[in-house]
Amino acid sequence: MAPQLLAFPYSYESGIGTIRSEQPLSPQLIADLETQTRERLATSPIASENERRPIFLTDGGWRWGWLANSSRGAFALTRPLTRAVVVNRVETRDATVRKGKGVGGKRRLAAVLAHEFTHGLIRRRYGLASVTFPQWKVEGYCDHVAGESSLTAKDAARLEAAGTAHPALPYYHGRQRVAAILAANGGSVDRLFTQDD
Repeated sequence: MAPQLLAFPYSYESGIGTIRSEQPLSPQLIADLETQTRERLATSPIASENERRPIFLTDGGWRWGWLANSSRGAFALTRPLTRAVVVNRVETRDATVRKGKGVGGKRRLAAVLAHEFTHGLIRRRYGLASVTFPQWKVEGYCDHVAGESSLTAKDAARLEAAGTAHPALPYYHGRQRVAAILAANGGSVDRLFTQDD
């Protein structure tokens, strides 16, 4: 419930929230992260201009294991009640997040933050009803706002041709479906989540 109690050695104030990290962050990385995350969130009509969350960047070690609990295979997660975003193995040299190796195991940090912030936007706008929304809509919309998936179209086609049930495929297809629905309904997020498709 209080990730800051795990004594993250570095702390920075930014326009998207207090960032605590296990590795030092350059002022340029923080500025870029703020700009890129805000640009992605600005594509969502349910976001406000000044979205902020407590952010915890881990190196994928014991702090991540402790905080992620049963979600250790994720890129990131949002802690219940606190709105804190906890991120898996952050590579500061290229501002990416990694989870394991191979296809679908790397994403840009700004996209991961935008994805997690969007989970919070959905909960704020739709309240308890949001727990009943289909996962493909929720994760698809979060990736839609993030502006990317962990899989490319080529990756997805290759995995499907091989009959591989990769865990990133539902996210990839959810994003495609969400984009098509929003294009057809004039971009209404409310209709996306409140109408059956």
